[in-house]
Amino acid sequence: MTTEEHPLIAEYRKYSPKSEALAKKAKRVFPGGDTRASAHYLPYPLTITEASGCVLTDADGHQILDFMNNFTSLVHGHAHPEIVQSVQQQIALGSAYAAPSENQIELAEIITDRIPSVDQMRFTSSGTEGTTMAIRCARAATGRQKIMKMEGGYHGSYELAEVSLVPMPDQRGDLSAPNSLPVDGSFPDSVLEDTIICPYNQPEMARQLINQHASEIAAIIVEPILGSMGMIAATREFLQTLRDEATANDIVLIFDEVITLRINHGGAQNYFGVTPDLTCMGKIIGGGLPVGGIGGKEEFMQLFNPESSNPVMHASTFSGNALTMSAGLPAMRMYNEDECNRINLLAERLRDGFNQAFADAGIIGNAAGVGSLTNINFTEGILNDSRDYLDGLFKAKHIGQLLHLGMLRHGVASASRLMYCTSTPMTAADIDTAVAALQNSLAELRPYVESECPELII
Repeated sequence: MTTEEHPLIAEYRKYSPKSEALAKKAKRVFPGGDTRASAHYLPYPLTITEASGCVLTDADGHQILDFMNNFTSLVHGHAHPEIVQSVQQQIALGSAYAAPSENQIELAEIITDRIPSVDQMRFTSSGTEGTTMAIRCARAATGRQKIMKMEGGYHGSYELAEVSLVPMPDQRGDLSAPNSLPVDGSFPDSVLEDTIICPYNQPEMARQLINQHASEIAAIIVEPILGSMGMIAATREFLQTLRDEATANDIVLIFDEVITLRINHGGAQNYFGVTPDLTCMGKIIGGGLPVGGIGGKEEFMQLFNPESSNPVMHASTFSGNALTMSAGLPAMRMYNEDECNRINLLAERLRDGFNQAFADAGIIGNAAGVGSLTNINFTEGILNDSRDYLDGLFKAKHIGQLLHLGMLRHGVASASRLMYCTSTPMTAADIDTAVAALQNSLAELRPYVESECPELII
């Protein structure tokens, strides 16, 4: 017996036949048809053929407003003329040298001048590599092994970084002492034993956990905003508690700002007024090309000094490559305080419009976020942590998937988890277009919510 496909998924297939054909072709060479898990969604992702500014063009010729920005990295959108020109000039001079370049130094100067915690830095090839090196630096500095991370926090694609990334309700344990959970079957027991899970936005619980394990903890790593869990912002009290307890117990405090660097000219640490020891970077600092970075206090960064007696080893073929530096330098020069504030205001307009659309449709949902970062969540009220986000997600069942596909058909792209971010090519008119798309998508979706997920009806 076969199950009939949902009518709205069938409409998506009608909308994107060429993408469907390409997805079938891709499955012959990629497991599941994709080479990047975060970009995959059912029944298949749209294939993009070109992009310019804040507009994507898919294989079927549709023009789609891009609120994904390659998962927040393209703060200036696609093919910005100044970045294109810089990259074209550089590629003619060589893409990568096993040597420093002037652009590399100048980009690092911009970052160290702008980010409060960063006295010195090193470039890496990805944000994942940046968090890896930060943790290694902390272990070298303290002589300790264990790491404390937040429940629902994401720090890249390796075992430690993904412990308790998706804390399922039947496995996560009590909030005051969350379980260390593997995200898949590849995790060795040692990783789970060396990773202490801290509840997000619970200052007193965090203090107790830190004091309980203080002699074992090398580092506390935290996203100031939970990027994969609904764009839930930390409270300043919570971040300050982590700062105070880390200082009191000689623990290295790491802020993962791979995503959040864009929300303020000086990053989330400047926005919240809390300064970590080390900062992990990526995404916007590469101008659209692969990049990562680690920066922090000189006393810690000097542990990487190759002229020291026993440096922390960091060798990566494409770290600080000339091509990425040529893109990142104009990107960061252009991302001045005025532009940062402008796209933050656009995101506020987006969140207000989205929230009004849910209220008008009589469907439970809210748009949460800070600065230029936004996520649609199926909850009422303010979300505090990943548990709130996941509880709403499970309550919504398949409605989030249908909404994502509906928004694509109405010309607006987001991450499949309904994450949106604004970019500098966008205008107020683009925001209003996205709000109208949500209004139309919810109107289309409302009868199915009533029959298939009535608990979301207000």
